[in-house]
Amino acid sequence: MSNLRVIANELIPVYATEDNQRLINGRELHGFLGVEDKFSQWIQRRIEKYGFEAGEDFFTIPGKSQGGRPSVEYLLTMDTAKEISMVENNERGRQVRKYFIEMERRAKEVKNNVIPLDERQVRMELLKSALEHEERLESVEQRLTEVTRKVEEQITLQHHEQYTLQKAINRRVLDLAERVEFQQLGFNEQDRITPDLGKVKRKLYSQIHRSIKDCFAVASYRDIRRCDFEEAMKYVQAWRPRLAA
Repeated sequence: MSNLRVIANELIPVYATEDNQRLINGRELHGFLGVEDKFSQWIQRRIEKYGFEAGEDFFTIPGKSQGGRPSVEYLLTMDTAKEISMVENNERGRQVRKYFIEMERRAKEVKNNVIPLDERQVRMELLKSALEHEERLESVEQRLTEVTRKVEEQITLQHHEQYTLQKAINRRVLDLAERVEFQQLGFNEQDRITPDLGKVKRKLYSQIHRSIKDCFAVASYRDIRRCDFEEAMKYVQAWRPRLAA
């Protein structure tokens, strides 16, 4: 356990042994969680209460001497650290538990030589890299909040939102199709005398999709940003066709 190396240090350090086992320093976890109890008392209670086994769930090594008896450092496995974080039942505990899960996911991807292709993950990594070149923010929480906000602004509609918007478009077209005069949309007199509802609907669909693309500067309604979803729904519900001159 003497040749530990730091492999991640975003919230708290994550260490790796020579055989690539991930470990967390219990004292550093205690500090991040903001526990008021002394570390030695806190870690012993956690070990006894949840039945953690030495050599399996955690390892002990001598710490630095403070002039008296040397302190004892506890190196926790990732699973142990996640469980301890979860039982703290506070926001920092939940935050660091998600962080550990993310570290395990990354390690698994490296092991399997998997390149993440998810658009959200790619954008998150790009934004994190950009933030590393900016001035250091006051806290890790502020950095992560800003990154998340920027990513959310770029995410397009999910499948269920696309479906909901398309249904709203269909309802608006059907509602207007029976009320719009044929000549108002540019059809000739014969079309008005022998109406073809399909022609009206096709004309309305063409107009409403073009209007949506122009209004939200997208190639398709599917490309509308999630943050504009409510505005897009209101736009469709209030939309009226452009009448022929």
